[in-house]
Amino acid sequence: MKFSLKKILTSLVFYLYKALWYLFLPIALLYFFYRSIKEPGYSSNLLERLSVYKKDFKGACWCHAVSLGEFRAARPIFNKLLLNREKLLITTLTLSGKRAAQQEYHKEINENKVVIVYAPLEISLLLKRFLKNFKPKCCIILECDLWPVMITTTYKEQVPLIFAQAQYPEKGFLRDKKFPFLKASLIEKFDLVLSKSERHKKRFEYFGAKKVLIMGDARFEQGVPLDQINAALKLKKIALRKYFTICFASIGKQEFEIISKIISDLYKKHKDIFFILVPRHPNDFSKYKILFEDSLLNVKPRSEMVEIKTDFKICNEKKIKDLNNFSLLWGDSLGELNFYMAMSDLVFMGDSLNNEGSHNIIEPFALQKPVIVGPSIWGIEFPALEALDVGILKKIGGQKELASALDSAYYDKKRMKFDESHVENIKKFYKSNQGASDTFMDQMVSNNFLELNKN
Repeated sequence: MKFSLKKILTSLVFYLYKALWYLFLPIALLYFFYRSIKEPGYSSNLLERLSVYKKDFKGACWCHAVSLGEFRAARPIFNKLLLNREKLLITTLTLSGKRAAQQEYHKEINENKVVIVYAPLEISLLLKRFLKNFKPKCCIILECDLWPVMITTTYKEQVPLIFAQAQYPEKGFLRDKKFPFLKASLIEKFDLVLSKSERHKKRFEYFGAKKVLIMGDARFEQGVPLDQINAALKLKKIALRKYFTICFASIGKQEFEIISKIISDLYKKHKDIFFILVPRHPNDFSKYKILFEDSLLNVKPRSEMVEIKTDFKICNEKKIKDLNNFSLLWGDSLGELNFYMAMSDLVFMGDSLNNEGSHNIIEPFALQKPVIVGPSIWGIEFPALEALDVGILKKIGGQKELASALDSAYYDKKRMKFDESHVENIKKFYKSNQGASDTFMDQMVSNNFLELNKN
């Protein structure tokens, strides 16, 4: 009787969810038109969201990466699938994710090996039409976004479901435990869950996953953009050699005032610190720069230094030298976080002071940079907890502790206590966590979702 009640409640919630999607469909379409005002292109290919596609592309591995971050994180996985001569159908929900995928796989798209489209909205009729149109070999959902209609429709159509590079943050787990039968109704439908860590594995098992294995995180296998790195090192040598450089990376809302206060206070004490501040969201590129207008700091926007679409190999040396006249570089550009971090001595990773779970810390580790995060790390639980255990990540409790940690780092650098052993430990940690994409492919083959192509 207890099980029947849970089943009834799950069905009621699911039908209500589906009904709300039908009800709010006009609002969803208006939202995309609204987004297109600030981001031209959001309304283009709108028919794809209604499951109207021009391409006939059957029998591919369907990989769903919600946004730009998920797409970038999954590139090593996509590349392994392509090496195995699989066709890829990549779906995303965001314009930035779609554009990045199109740019990355431009050659493969032209060769008809990859197709990139928007995923249809959460309406069963649209998902059924999507599956009928593409007839995918399997469905690989990445990271942490579980869309109930997508999962249940794919399951009913008997398309194998794989949850890859899967994470289950503690914050969401504790919330879902209040109504465990709802989450279980989705997780039980996956044929295989490949989790990032043992902690995540146990949470999926709690909700009844059929088979859970650990694959790690393919972000540890991403290459770094050498043109950006070389330009950053050149800039550091020419203009910032005498400075201790701190990069505040991917700063989110509610953090700008805190960070601007810390920067102003540090600058009053130490004139040989150079600051880099990179907003996480493009909408904040011009919004928060006003916080420094009445300060003593001279701010140089990245967009005024060299052209945004510049070839870093031919970076203008005069404009680089001009940084000597400034004390803060404002990072108003997309896709250049490696450039900003590479010229830094220390990185503070944003979205960790505002309960947003922090931005990815693997990127600065790839550059062998010491990293500080705030108290909110639920979004990067792996590898943050592991990095804390081995002493290569510093976690602070709030504004005062961050100011103190940065001040201490400055003096450590002055006393030459800052770099060598710490960097070596970062290298070891980074190397020890590689191999996720190999594990992914091994499990896809051994569980008979794919055949190994040896040619």
